[in-house]
Amino acid sequence: MKTNTQQWTETEQKIAQEALKKAYTRETEALVAEINQKASQITQISDIWALNDYLNSRRYSIDGKYDSRESASVFLLAQLVKEKWLTLDELTDLTPSTRAKVAALAKSQFF
Repeated sequence: MKTNTQQWTETEQKIAQEALKKAYTRETEALVAEINQKASQITQISDIWALNDYLNSRRYSIDGKYDSRESASVFLLAQLVKEKWLTLDELTDLTPSTRAKVAALAKSQFF
């Protein structure tokens, strides 16, 4: 059952995919910096296992969020705006109605 009823134009699909690439790059670069900082504070084996658990959790989260088999949705774009990996200004080329949906969802308590 398809839950995303948003109809994307070919242009919007390209815009959304580029936005997803930007967000993915930003999020993964931030994770690398965070892990470097955390790794520098390791002093015992339990710190290593805690870091491993954290990495597994983040990998699951990021891989699921940016699953390339799924097309972009207004929900995902809104989530990325809310998490500050994207800005609404980066989505100005979407149709006004799609951009309005993203903006409304990003402001909601949905996520």
